[in-house]
Amino acid sequence: MSSPNARPYLINPYSRLRLEAASPAAWVLDWSITGLLCLVLAFGPLAFGAVQEWATFVLEAGSAALVLLWAARQLVSRHTRFYRNPLFLPLVLFAALVCLQLLTGRTAYWYATWRMALLWAAYGMIFFVTTQCLRRTARVQAFALSFTAFGVLLALFAMVQQFTWNGKIYWVVPNRYGGWVYGPYVNHAHYAGMMEMLVPIPLVFALMSSWSKSCRVLFGFAALLMASTIFLSQSLGGIVAFAVEMAALGIFVGVKQRSRRQVVTLFLLAAVLAGLLVMLSPGGIAKRISRLHHPMGNNAGGDRLVIVKDSLRMIAARPVLGWGLGTFPVVYPSFRSFYTNYFVNATHNDYVQTTVETGVLGFGIVCLLVWSFYRTSIHGIGHWQREVKPAIVLASVVGVTGMLVHSLSDFNLQIPANAVFFFALAALGTANSSNSVANNSPR
Repeated sequence: MSSPNARPYLINPYSRLRLEAASPAAWVLDWSITGLLCLVLAFGPLAFGAVQEWATFVLEAGSAALVLLWAARQLVSRHTRFYRNPLFLPLVLFAALVCLQLLTGRTAYWYATWRMALLWAAYGMIFFVTTQCLRRTARVQAFALSFTAFGVLLALFAMVQQFTWNGKIYWVVPNRYGGWVYGPYVNHAHYAGMMEMLVPIPLVFALMSSWSKSCRVLFGFAALLMASTIFLSQSLGGIVAFAVEMAALGIFVGVKQRSRRQVVTLFLLAAVLAGLLVMLSPGGIAKRISRLHHPMGNNAGGDRLVIVKDSLRMIAARPVLGWGLGTFPVVYPSFRSFYTNYFVNATHNDYVQTTVETGVLGFGIVCLLVWSFYRTSIHGIGHWQREVKPAIVLASVVGVTGMLVHSLSDFNLQIPANAVFFFALAALGTANSSNSVANNSPR
């Protein structure tokens, strides 16, 4: 019997062949799916958030390819196995609502709803494949380590680009729309949103008691580097969301787990982060943080509040089914109460925009999804200090919480790269509680 303090190790997939798959072909497909999933999720942030049509198409095509690979994996396997997830129900209900909008014409712009429905279908496919395939510890660990490395590289790039800024993304792509660029994103808040979901992975690993000290230090450094760019991006919503993440994690380890070592580690990481920001701060971070005392006292905050008020009138006009998924920028000019030369493409509040586009029914489904996520994931966090899979569940809960908080003041879930990673995290957070339906008859 192994000691509870035994340290985890980097799992060698070759030594686990018999546990991973019933045949070499199935093993190859398992790892091909994991690799392609990581590539698809990493592609979005690098392609400016996958907001351009070509990038959105690549994301959708990659999602479809993942489902095809999963189907091929089932065909070559001796046993067909399908894992159920508690979040399947709200996702299916939301899909049925959008189908109802399309079939009955209850949308202000049918093509916009159809186009957005295809994108949400890609999110659903990513969620499905993640639920079905990221179950073995080896693959979950590979996913976590891959996105820890990806987050570090993305943060380093963002910092280098910031301090060598020439007005162009990647130093070659012109910023035609005049956004507040940070990293590969045109909007600094969307970069912060991605980092909010990536940081908890190395942060939780740094708090695990069973990793070696050197590994914990490396994970802690990775988390600090990634977190510092949230502040350097100067996204107020990102700063608040990250603070909520840290508070939630601190309460969990300090109150529920009653672990002094983890609490002390969190405080030390926060202190080092503050020191790092003092050295790296371009001078605007303190000024931006001071705006938290009066968030509506600046033009951006005031405009967002007006847009939300206008959106409430849109909800009142079509309260049940809404105006149609993806139609907010089309319908909003008819309800806009102020003059502007700018194109208003979102409400800067994902909850309000969801209600505008899908009505109170859609908002209710979203509430069901969030409730189901927390209800399920909380039960999968046990033994997170010693085991990789529960640790990833905890990291997913923290990352999803940060995104839900940030969605109160920004529209991260309208950005394909961030939305698809959000659904992948949601799947990882609920996968351990998923039940399976198996066909055990050999082929």
